[in-house]
Amino acid sequence: MEVHEVTLPVTGTPEGAARARRTVMDEVSGWRRGAVTGDLHGAEIAAGEVLANAVLHGGAGTASITARLRGDRLRFEVRDQSAAVPRKWAVQPDSEHGQGLILIAALADEHGVEHDGSGKSCWAEFDLAARPARPATSVFPQRPDQRS
Repeated sequence: MEVHEVTLPVTGTPEGAARARRTVMDEVSGWRRGAVTGDLHGAEIAAGEVLANAVLHGGAGTASITARLRGDRLRFEVRDQSAAVPRKWAVQPDSEHGQGLILIAALADEHGVEHDGSGKSCWAEFDLAARPARPATSVFPQRPDQRS
């Protein structure tokens, strides 16, 4: 089974998170030559949300993102310096913040958090062979183009 992996540093800014998302998805797209764009769309949204959470709530210092493709199983893992566990908020549907974990849960086949002595890793996994492409409208009822 072929395995691909890349790890990138992420500066603690929204721009840094967006740049890391674009770069890691370029890598993943190269690994999945011939993939339909929709095959990776949900994974890209979830990766962006995990990165955004790390930048907003991950504490001081840089974070990192690792993307690993093992066969048809894609995993994003974002490491930051905070031990605080992400949690779902009670938010209004039109709220600009607080919906990241809801999106990750809706898009990923599995997701979770792992702790160690110096922070945590938040991850999301996708079985690209088993799941059909999901249109963004099933997750974002309004304007998905406004997400980073």
